[in-house]
Amino acid sequence: MHSPTEHTLTLADALTRISSTKVDCFEAALKEAQYAGGQCLKIGMDTHELTPGAWATFCKYLNLPEDLLPQLKTGLGNLVLKSLNAVGRRGKKAPEVIRFSYDKEGQIISLTPTDLVCLPNDEVTRIIQEATPREIISETLSVRLSLTPTEFELDCYTNQRSVQPRDGDILYGGVSIRHSQTGTATTVVLGYIHRVVCTNGMTQRVCLAGKPARTKRCRAKNSKEPVCEAIREQIGQAWIQIQERLDGLKELTKHSLETHELPEALRRRWSINRDVAAEIAAALNQDEFGGSYTEYDLVNALSRVATHSRRLAPRYRRHLALVAGMFAQRHIHRCPQCGTWLYGKAQD
Repeated sequence: MHSPTEHTLTLADALTRISSTKVDCFEAALKEAQYAGGQCLKIGMDTHELTPGAWATFCKYLNLPEDLLPQLKTGLGNLVLKSLNAVGRRGKKAPEVIRFSYDKEGQIISLTPTDLVCLPNDEVTRIIQEATPREIISETLSVRLSLTPTEFELDCYTNQRSVQPRDGDILYGGVSIRHSQTGTATTVVLGYIHRVVCTNGMTQRVCLAGKPARTKRCRAKNSKEPVCEAIREQIGQAWIQIQERLDGLKELTKHSLETHELPEALRRRWSINRDVAAEIAAALNQDEFGGSYTEYDLVNALSRVATHSRRLAPRYRRHLALVAGMFAQRHIHRCPQCGTWLYGKAQD
């Protein structure tokens, strides 16, 4: 889900911002890195500061605690680094050669294996433009964007895909796309539902031929076109499937909840910790339309915490948004693979 730095703007403006966020990179052997104090490495003739995420990856490659080297004097830290390289100590997935991506200030923002294809932002924005239906782009299309040097998260939704489960309670449908141009993660395409009254958002997996869609990472020796085509197909299918997913929300209003069992049920069924389960239970009483304690209210409570809770890490908020979206399909979508983990436990 989005961070506090998100922007609301037009699709054209969002894609322009995304395309203009570029990074440079260089390749170097892991053993060439010298410790230069703090969270800095000297590689060749240049010294670079690493972001916390990049430093964590570097330490993981060497099986080092993140706080070990910064506690040592520079010379001793460099000796430790040289000793580890001399004996060939590596993490299980540590590559010999690394792609170091850095921003315009020269700060290293990510480390990735050189054998993985990285899709630049401008290539992905071109695919988004091609895969989004023309009639939607030409009409009202709202966009929320969260953008960092390493990745972006883009939510697009329109009133041309909408539903009203209760009088005055309007939800719009669309697509959510998350992409890392440095290759730190695979590209993710999900269906997206936006509730107008509170700006809550939830996501849903896209299904292709009865299976959850996946974008596989591509090796550099292979063509990147299969990855581009997979992203294009998933965006197109997300737009096709979203209206059915929206209509399924109406059915949720007909099914009541046992609220006294809710916190424990949340923890048991969806691996939600005790504090977050209590926050979700409290959110049931914060709904703008009043709590009627139906399955629809639970979906809204889940999406409220996923969208607006600032104490939760982005990864956990994305998990909650997906739980909300998948639960919202329980009466219309019985995919034997992508929904079994949710439906089977929710209905026991």
